[in-house]
Amino acid sequence: MSHGPSFYRTTLSSLPTELAVQLDQLCQGATAELLLDTLIRFVCGAHCPDAVSDQTRAQWPKSQQDAQKAIDLLFPPHEGFKRPRDSGESQHDNLPPNAKRQKLTPQGELSSPEDYGPPIFTLHGISVTSPVRKKVDITILKNAVRFTTPNTQSIESTIPLSALRRAFLVPTRGKTKAHWTIVMISSDTPDRGKPNSSSALANPQVIFGVDASATSSFVTTTYDPDSNPTPSNVPKGGATLPSLKTFLSHLEGVQVLEPTVDVFKSACVGSGTNAGQDGIPGVEAYRAAKAGDLWFMKEGILWGGSKPCEFWAVEDLLDKSEGVRILNPGGRTFSVALTRKSSDELVEDEEDVGTETEFTLIDSREQDGVNQWIRQHRHLFGKGASSKATGAETPKIEQVHVRRPMTINEIGDESDDEDKDFEMDSSSEENNAESSDESSEDDGERGEDDNESEGTTEDSNIDEEGEEEEELKVENHPLLRPGAVPRMSRAAVDMVVDMVKNDVLGIVESEEEEDEQDELDE
Repeated sequence: MSHGPSFYRTTLSSLPTELAVQLDQLCQGATAELLLDTLIRFVCGAHCPDAVSDQTRAQWPKSQQDAQKAIDLLFPPHEGFKRPRDSGESQHDNLPPNAKRQKLTPQGELSSPEDYGPPIFTLHGISVTSPVRKKVDITILKNAVRFTTPNTQSIESTIPLSALRRAFLVPTRGKTKAHWTIVMISSDTPDRGKPNSSSALANPQVIFGVDASATSSFVTTTYDPDSNPTPSNVPKGGATLPSLKTFLSHLEGVQVLEPTVDVFKSACVGSGTNAGQDGIPGVEAYRAAKAGDLWFMKEGILWGGSKPCEFWAVEDLLDKSEGVRILNPGGRTFSVALTRKSSDELVEDEEDVGTETEFTLIDSREQDGVNQWIRQHRHLFGKGASSKATGAETPKIEQVHVRRPMTINEIGDESDDEDKDFEMDSSSEENNAESSDESSEDDGERGEDDNESEGTTEDSNIDEEGEEEEELKVENHPLLRPGAVPRMSRAAVDMVVDMVKNDVLGIVESEEEEDEQDELDE
């Protein structure tokens, strides 16, 4: 039969002889045999055959589940069932030893259809990489995403929608056929523990792929508010992208992102067939020993192609200079370093060095595209309400660099205050002169006397300049008026004054040295 192995023929060979003969006489026509084969499939919990109508296919899972429950009630309890310990024992504790228990949610609670609301949309027969690695039906409930086995409808995993943060639709690289990949993450930074650890269960990721062109009948189901199913069939060779976008549109409260070639376009064709007709909005790279892809979007950069996936939002990158850096350019390959802002609270005045992740072995032909993306988006790096580094740097800049303008009067006053530290009384001058006469034979001590005389000369010159400034009249000098700002900065004024002082002191110093030398000769 064209719809798969015959359940009827398989069962017929094991029946008692009399019953087998009667059934063989009853099923003389192909229609009767097909009907009986479908009935056996239905009772055994098998998958719906291809020969049935779309209406029967849509009603098959729920009707099959109801029938199995009704048949189970016909059997009396047997020795394989456990005896209840108390009246509050869960119904799951009454299962036989070989029965499969219901899967737990990431929060460790038993999932039930009533907990997450009615179904909304289902993708049938999807090969999933995470959170389970098998072929399942993916159903979006009102408040969760559920993964069930197609044949038995047993629940493999359930993830609440409130636990998911972002979803991505990207073309798969390296496939022989055009392929799409959907990634859903609960956190931008994944847990690095084992997949079955408690931390990994609390931070789940959903990863699955679908051929861009259906290789066989691709079935989806939409449910009305009363949970009545309406199946939709994409024929062989038809595009699956519209169905995937419909699926993502039902993820309420989850940000859906899709990289486009308008933001970034790869310069390399790569291996395999690309689902994107206009180009690939990402580059191939390595993270340690794992090969994967970096997808560039205006919202950030996604690392995909290998588990676990990770996302760097532009506002979470450290800053303009360190957020995204190109390393080792110039060869056949280069590297890209992404630095994420630290999530820990920083101590006051502590600099955020961030957490750096390096991606290597990127084809050098991609360097221009990566540089262009950095130039166009670096003004967004570190900008956001959650940015701690920006808020910590602003006061520091104000304290170090920001000073109000000063008038020329304030400059003169400040110079006078500093000059008082260098003024010397008459007694100290006499003592210095005596010590200079006693130790004139020592060249080193004579140098100290020269420095002291220079300081004295500086004081006298500065005092004279100060007196001249005090004699200036406001009406003749606009810079003396209140609020006046000099055109030259304080640093420039100090530099000019120092240059004049050095020239004057050099002349005075040479004259004093000649006088002292004459006295010694005498």
